[in-house]
Amino acid sequence: MKKKNPNKKTLIGKQDFKVSDFDHEWTLFHNDFSLCSRKVRVCLAELKIEYHSSHIHLIETKDCENLSKSFLKINPNATVPVLLHNNYPIYESHKQIEYISNLYSGGLSGSEVASKWNEKGSLVGDDPVKGMENYAGNCVSLLTQPLFVAMLSKISFFKFIKYFIKHPSKFRAFNFILFKLIGNSLFKKNSINQRIAMKALRHLRIHLDDLNAHMSSKKWIDGNQFSIADITWMVLFHRLNELQILRLLLADREKVNSYYKRLKERDSFKNCIINFSDESTLLGIEKLKSDIKTSKNLSLFYQLMHEEIKPA
Repeated sequence: MKKKNPNKKTLIGKQDFKVSDFDHEWTLFHNDFSLCSRKVRVCLAELKIEYHSSHIHLIETKDCENLSKSFLKINPNATVPVLLHNNYPIYESHKQIEYISNLYSGGLSGSEVASKWNEKGSLVGDDPVKGMENYAGNCVSLLTQPLFVAMLSKISFFKFIKYFIKHPSKFRAFNFILFKLIGNSLFKKNSINQRIAMKALRHLRIHLDDLNAHMSSKKWIDGNQFSIADITWMVLFHRLNELQILRLLLADREKVNSYYKRLKERDSFKNCIINFSDESTLLGIEKLKSDIKTSKNLSLFYQLMHEEIKPA
């Protein structure tokens, strides 16, 4: 089989070349902790699609399997998830779930409304700072920094040498090395990381206010039919819960709070998110909880976030 090397500039949506010779109709390269991977797992479960699962460890969960030669042939950007349909790759999770829902029409709503809110809740672009005002996923990505610090604290520094040399995104690699070296000092008063995170939090509050208004008389984002947008917001809410700030964010947003309770009742939430929480994720969350209490810098940062989002 002739394969075309993926071009980084075009790695969005379904591609016209094959990257493997698997016998499976569907193959998902994913990671337990990855927000975007959770989204695609939920989508496949909602539509009861069987797929071949290939778990890829990232440095925050154990190792740099996304930087292996074999995976970089699948995705030279070294990101997960990558979804293959008959060995043709689909890149970017919001495009992946749109693609799946379009093939299985009637199972999930992929209407204009659903597509709009799917994109609004997604992580879009290489630099999350640039899209905070438009995408809630970008905001949540930036707010995840303390959890990254907690998870990376247990990873051997020697792995970061390979990580920096091989990772195609030096911006991401450099930030993760800072997370490892500097730790919670990154969030000290008036630091750049603290200022960026607080800006992301302010934009996220606006996104949540918009969603709260939208959900005024709806069961799901597109009315009575569960949609790709609901999947996207499901994983965002869970990440905010892992970050220990969801309860406060939803305290004065009654419609969104009720909506989140409905999302948690779905089998896909339990089977594709909760049951996929591996040891590294659980240990990272416990360390974050401990650091919030014991790290002066992180404690003050969380106090600042609580003051920003507490109900009036």
